[in-house]
Amino acid sequence: MHAFTLVEVLATVAILAFFAGTIGIVRGAFQLDGEMPRREALKLEHWLNNLMTISNRSGRSFSLICPGNAPDGSIQAEWQNPLRKDTYTSLYGCRFVRYQGSAPVSLYSPQWNAWVPTITIKVSRGRAEYYVVVSQHGRVRTAPKP
Repeated sequence: MHAFTLVEVLATVAILAFFAGTIGIVRGAFQLDGEMPRREALKLEHWLNNLMTISNRSGRSFSLICPGNAPDGSIQAEWQNPLRKDTYTSLYGCRFVRYQGSAPVSLYSPQWNAWVPTITIKVSRGRAEYYVVVSQHGRVRTAPKP
């Protein structure tokens, strides 16, 4: 009759704990990867709201340049009078694609507190996606579907 020694039992428990930890980390990474577009969309929403606040206070219009067929990890705002550019770059490695509308540029006018034309931006990483919806009335929101 053979009995297991304490060292053998501890070694087996350590190996099982290692594999369980590895599976947990990998599973958590996949869940976190699906969460990235939502986080990025919220950051982009905040950036756009800040731009509109600056525009309303200064009375300066700006154009939002969003990629169309060439997905990219950045969006540009081009201010008028004086000309200046601000760029938002993805912090989580997400891609931004103009989801609706054919115009690559949307203009925000502080005089009317309006966007022309409206725009929906798809924020994606892998298969996961989230949306930033910009209405003509100067409202920006995020949503899991457009």
